[in-house]
Amino acid sequence: MSNMRYWSGKRMRYAFISDIHGNDVALEAVMEDIHDTECDKIIVLGDICFRGPAPKRCLDIVRDRADAVLKGNADEWVVRGVRSGEVPDDRLDMMNREGMWAREQLSEDDIAFLNSLPMTLDGSDHGTNWLAFHATPKDLFQVVLPDAGEIEIEERIIGTHPHDMFLYGHIHLPYARRVRDRTIVNLGSVGLPFDGVAEASYAVLDCTTARVDVDLRRVPYDIERAVTALSEAEYPNASYIAEVMRNGRP
Repeated sequence: MSNMRYWSGKRMRYAFISDIHGNDVALEAVMEDIHDTECDKIIVLGDICFRGPAPKRCLDIVRDRADAVLKGNADEWVVRGVRSGEVPDDRLDMMNREGMWAREQLSEDDIAFLNSLPMTLDGSDHGTNWLAFHATPKDLFQVVLPDAGEIEIEERIIGTHPHDMFLYGHIHLPYARRVRDRTIVNLGSVGLPFDGVAEASYAVLDCTTARVDVDLRRVPYDIERAVTALSEAEYPNASYIAEVMRNGRP
């Protein structure tokens, strides 16, 4: 999976979104907010289809609207299944059932698209160099939490990368913090937030002012419509996913 690079010579506003998880109701609300916020580019950091009622609809929106798309661990799961050791043993069977259900909603071309996605996006705008990825630059599955120590962040995220800013998803917990002279940003989740706020989350990187600003945005959406869609689609783990949507917690 190769590295992608994006550079712009003019001032821009980027929307970074991640962890949609088949929740088209939340994704549509975020896309509307992105339009209202007048973002110039949309960058998706993975986990598009798995664990929600509308994998095909979400992937179609992403393929139509996004300017760059990266792979997440859940995209890898849709392609090849969940392996032992990647999730707790008591969840393995159900999560494979969910992954198979999602795969059945997609075309062969969709699966090939997910399989071909790169892991990182390297960008530069308005004097700021940034690196985007799903979990860490080298691993789709590693967990780096908001309160991780500086040594852990330096080892798992920054490494030898020269970038000023690092943006990622995966943990469903939005935050922005400085680690020495670097900025670390987690986008949270569009479809399944885990921070107790039952609203979609994404980040806007604003390169239109004298400095680069990060705006972590929350977008309310019709949760009960999404819950109803789970039931209507006969999603295999509907009751659990419905409670995560309603409570904003796993």
